[in-house]
Amino acid sequence: MKTVIFGLGRAAEQIHLPAFAVLPELSLAAGCEPNAERRAAMQAKFNIPAVYADPAEMLERERPELAVIVTPPDTHHDLTMLAIQHGAHVLCEKPFVRNVSEADAVIAAADAAGKMLRVNNQYRYMATYRTPAEQIQRGDYGRAYFIQCWQQMFHPAVDDKTAWRAHLKQSTLYEFGSHSLDLISLYFGALPVAVSAAIPRHPDYDSDVLVQLTLHFPDERIATLGFNRVSRAPERYLEMRVDCEKASLRLSLGGVARAALDIGRYEGRNFPQLRTSFVRGGEARAEINGRSKVIAREPRPAFASATAAHLREMIAAIKAGEINTDRARHAREILRVIFAAYQAAEARAVISLQHGKG
Repeated sequence: MKTVIFGLGRAAEQIHLPAFAVLPELSLAAGCEPNAERRAAMQAKFNIPAVYADPAEMLERERPELAVIVTPPDTHHDLTMLAIQHGAHVLCEKPFVRNVSEADAVIAAADAAGKMLRVNNQYRYMATYRTPAEQIQRGDYGRAYFIQCWQQMFHPAVDDKTAWRAHLKQSTLYEFGSHSLDLISLYFGALPVAVSAAIPRHPDYDSDVLVQLTLHFPDERIATLGFNRVSRAPERYLEMRVDCEKASLRLSLGGVARAALDIGRYEGRNFPQLRTSFVRGGEARAEINGRSKVIAREPRPAFASATAAHLREMIAAIKAGEINTDRARHAREILRVIFAAYQAAEARAVISLQHGKG
C-alpha cells in the first residue's frame, strides 16, 4: 500500500519508520518535514524515496493510499482533512485533535469520502496488554470490576525535548492519558459513564503534573488513574492492576527489574515465593491465591512493533473492504472523557457522560 508520512521527528524516527520497515504490505513513497536539516537526515537514514517541505505538494505528486500523521496535535485536523481530500486513508498519532469539534469534522469527512480513519493508540497491540485483554474477553479470570492505573516519574512538560509537548498546559492527561483510558475501556468493554478528578496546580509548573481520576463504568465497575510527573521515586512509566473475579492482573510497561523472595499469604497460610523479572519492555502477571505467574513478557520496548501490528491490521481491513471510522469514533469518546476530567477538576464535581453526544 503506497504510504506517505507527515512529520519526521523523534516519534517517526523511533516508532513509525521502524514499523514501516517490517511491513512488506506497506510501501513508503515519501515523507514531509518542514525542517530541511531533519528532512535530509531522515531521508538518508531510512532511504525515503522522496521528501517534501509542503504537505499539499507531497499529496498532489504522490497520490498515496495511506497517510500517517506524526506531527503536533494542532496540525492534525488540517492534515487529516487534506489527506482525505486527496483520497488517502489516515492513521493519526495521538493526541487525536485539539477538541471534540475537530474530531467530529474529520470523522465526518472520512465517512463522506469512504476512507478509514484511525488513531494510533498502539498499546493495545503490545503483548503486555493484548494477552490480558484476550484472556479477560475469553472469561479466563471472570469479570473485571476494578482497575488501578498509575505513573510516577520526574518529567514535567516544560522539560520535554519536543517543543510542542513542552508548551502544553493541559499536558499529562491530554498527551498521555489517552493510552491508559483506551486500555481501561478495552478491559471493561465499555466507556465510562461519569468522571471526577483532582488536578492540583504545582507552584513550580504551569502544566498538569499531578492528576488523579476516578472513572465510573456500567455495571458498578470503577477505575482510578494517578499520574505524578514530579515524583522523586524510582520511575514507573505505566503500571496497571486489573482486578477480576478470579485473579488480579499486574501489568508493567517501561522496564521491569525485580528479584525478590516474597512471603505469599492465602487463607491464613504463609508461603515463600521467588519472583524474578528483567525486561526492558513490559510484563504482565496473573496473581491468584497468593501466587504469581507471568502471562506475557516483552524483552524490548514494543512501541514500534505495536504500531506495525496496528498498521498491519488496518491495511488488511482496507484491502478486505472493511472501511469504517469506528476507531476514530472511539478516540473521539476518549477525548471527551479527557476534557470532561479537566472540567470536573475545575468544578470539583462529578461529570456525567453521554457518549456520542456533545
